[in-house]
Amino acid sequence: MLKFVLAALAILVVAAILTVAVAYWRFTAEMEGDVGQLVASAGEAAGTVSAAQIANLPEPARRYFEAAGVIGQAIPRVVRVMQKGRIRSSAETAWMTLEAVETYSTNPPAFVWRTWLPSRGLPLALGRDVYLDGETSILIRMGALLPLADERGEELRAAGLMRYLNEMAWFPAALLGDNVTISADGDNSFRVTLADRGLTATAVMFVDAAGRLVNFRAERFNSATRSIQTWETPMTAWTTFGAVNVPSRGSAVWKLPDGDFTYIELEITDIVYE
Repeated sequence: MLKFVLAALAILVVAAILTVAVAYWRFTAEMEGDVGQLVASAGEAAGTVSAAQIANLPEPARRYFEAAGVIGQAIPRVVRVMQKGRIRSSAETAWMTLEAVETYSTNPPAFVWRTWLPSRGLPLALGRDVYLDGETSILIRMGALLPLADERGEELRAAGLMRYLNEMAWFPAALLGDNVTISADGDNSFRVTLADRGLTATAVMFVDAAGRLVNFRAERFNSATRSIQTWETPMTAWTTFGAVNVPSRGSAVWKLPDGDFTYIELEITDIVYE
């Protein structure tokens, strides 16, 4: 009798492992499909950045683009950003470490964020956040099976475009494209507006005396509170990737009525411009 019980348990364990393995393969294939769609849809970039393009911008914006080193650099067609860090869903929950790869196209604006929690070597949960064909969706699954987050809808479209605008700091030459408007804001800040498929996202970018980007502030839809709230992404370190100097460490913060809530902290480990 004991042999039969042990055999049944072994079969159940194997079945569970196979179920998780198949789910992991399917979710990974879906994410790879999204990246493939993004790359296939990416059009040609808008050429090389010239000094004339920044000559008439507000002084803080000129300072920023000069410090970033984009003059003489081509606007990339596709960008791949490797990340590591930690994330949490609320101030009461524990942090979970993560590794992520994010792929962008600049024409049209699009991104696919793939994350493994706590790491690619030990993926207890898989996550995907996309802004693709003007639509946004977020999906995180424990063991590739149990949904921890599954969001989409009109409000997230605008939130996705705002995220894209924020993360253009990793490929700043694209901020000089025809779909971006730059205007004055202050002695150490400037305003940017990105347009895509009938949507617009507007934010204020803050720079230090050396022209390094130190913060990004906008009004963005918060899916946790189902409301528009102030969102910031302070940057604390900068690194040169491919001759372009960009923020390499920072966080994302919701400015809530009862205090600031930092929900993600990231470090950029590599950027590939294509």
